[in-house]
Amino acid sequence: MGLTINRIDRNTPVPLYYQLKLIILNMVNNGQLKAGDAIPSEKELGKKYNLSRITVRSAIQELVQEGYLVKKRGVGTFVAGPKIRRGIDRLNSFSADMISSGHKPGTILMEFGVEKAIGTVATSLKIPEGQKVWFVERLRTVDGEPIGHSLSYLNLPEGIDLKEEELSKELSLWSLLEEKDLNIKEVEDTVQAIVANSRQAKLLHVQYGAPLLLIEGVAYGADDMPIEYSRVVNRADRFKYSIRVTSNHISR
Repeated sequence: MGLTINRIDRNTPVPLYYQLKLIILNMVNNGQLKAGDAIPSEKELGKKYNLSRITVRSAIQELVQEGYLVKKRGVGTFVAGPKIRRGIDRLNSFSADMISSGHKPGTILMEFGVEKAIGTVATSLKIPEGQKVWFVERLRTVDGEPIGHSLSYLNLPEGIDLKEEELSKELSLWSLLEEKDLNIKEVEDTVQAIVANSRQAKLLHVQYGAPLLLIEGVAYGADDMPIEYSRVVNRADRFKYSIRVTSNHISR
């Protein structure tokens, strides 16, 4: 954030809530407060820095929205874990990215089967509406913590099926497709911010209305035909995305 302070200065034009925000952030950055630690209550912070409850709440809320803190209903406010970085300029599965980052990925199969493609699913897969596709719904975890909800729609060649035991066993859907000689050659993704609805909040252990990242993508096979259309919702307090662009891709 650039500015670092350790006390409230009432003679500066910097808003009081923002000063408190920087104080708390400084405590996180210098290790006074570590991931998983509870921060002082609103009442304690207000008393220590002689601030109103509204001012303290504004500072905390902004840090929650930015992913530095996380609120647990009925328990308190805690320092969030470091955000997991994912690059969107390389072709890696979720599981491969997590393993390479030193984390343990996990997958809980929630539902799978066959249904008729309609709307965005049919358009994204470039198939007629009503054509049957496979769908796979999964809850993704990192180090045992629910972190993402994934829904994939797959247009598989005739004769290629999906089985519950293999979906439950294999962490990576792309690796499973490779075993069936379906290799992903290209992916087109979009990322946008959304807020958690009641189901997403329950699945991902966040509050209703908490910030989430929606990643919609189409994965293409060797013949440039779409194999998968996916909608993945990740916790914004645990993920950040990065992209690296070379000079060959910069318009002048």
